[in-house]
Amino acid sequence: MILKSFIVEKNIALLEKYFATLVYGENIGMKDDIKNDIKEYFKEYEPINFDQNEIIKNGRILNEQIDNTSLFSKKKIIFINEISDKIKDKISEILEKPKPDVKIFLFAHNLEKKLFIRTIFEKEKELAIIPCYQDNERSLSEYLRKKLNGYSGLSQQSINFLIDNAGLDRKTLSYEIDKIKSLFLDKKIKFEKLLEVLNSANNLDFNDIRDNCLGAEKEKLNKNLGNVILQNEEAYFYLSILGNRIEKLSVINDGCKNINDAEKVIDSLRPPIFWKDKPTFYKQIKKWDTKKLNEAKKMLFDTEILIKTKANMNNNTLIKNLIVKLCYKAASTY
Repeated sequence: MILKSFIVEKNIALLEKYFATLVYGENIGMKDDIKNDIKEYFKEYEPINFDQNEIIKNGRILNEQIDNTSLFSKKKIIFINEISDKIKDKISEILEKPKPDVKIFLFAHNLEKKLFIRTIFEKEKELAIIPCYQDNERSLSEYLRKKLNGYSGLSQQSINFLIDNAGLDRKTLSYEIDKIKSLFLDKKIKFEKLLEVLNSANNLDFNDIRDNCLGAEKEKLNKNLGNVILQNEEAYFYLSILGNRIEKLSVINDGCKNINDAEKVIDSLRPPIFWKDKPTFYKQIKKWDTKKLNEAKKMLFDTEILIKTKANMNNNTLIKNLIVKLCYKAASTY
């Protein structure tokens, strides 16, 4: 059963009637929002997290979590990240025996229409599938108004600036919203202050670092890392910038499997890539194949976990280590 993302976001309770739900698409921010809404709605359930590789390595691990009830909670929600048709047999097995006290939520990047796992979720009425397409200016404007409801001074000028500054990306925009809430504790937004805080040179400089890193430009990266000052509190923003580009490269890589023409794939992307940025994408996609992109996603995930769990560690050091590792991965030929 196909569910519209905007309908689900308005009423997450719709997912309660489904044993399993598949959320897929290139809109990372939307998928994260839906995941957070799921966790909040099913907060009485015990959350269990897996990624696909864990299930591939241990075929019984998923069954054990579904079959065994916890001493602390009889209900469970199970999240499986970065899924593909590689675990279609395991998913099919699980779907044949739904459990009343278990909810399964699968998250994936773009899934081609012909893939088994997408097809079964679209056809079966007992299952739900939510495509997460990229936002446009209108949807992001509504998103901003919803997240900043109760704040005065949220003019159309402010909204346009925030959307442009985030590059039409919801994940980046969500970090900007967190900054606004921390900055304007009185809930009175001042546009001049907004410009000063969000449109900083540090953000622009980090885009150069990202491009040096993912393009395997070691000398330029060393120079830029020495010149830019990374802000400790901006760690998640930096992760978002890196993650969004890696996801975009994944989309291009997937498209090249069908067309085998990177330029055509890049030209067909929506929202479109600005013409002056296209050469950078052409250069980067030559450095990254499916295996390396998956490894890069794992690096980002591991770094995010460290930032969340190691309060005594310097976030800047973690981000710089990640950048260097990604650069060496981009340059590697296995």
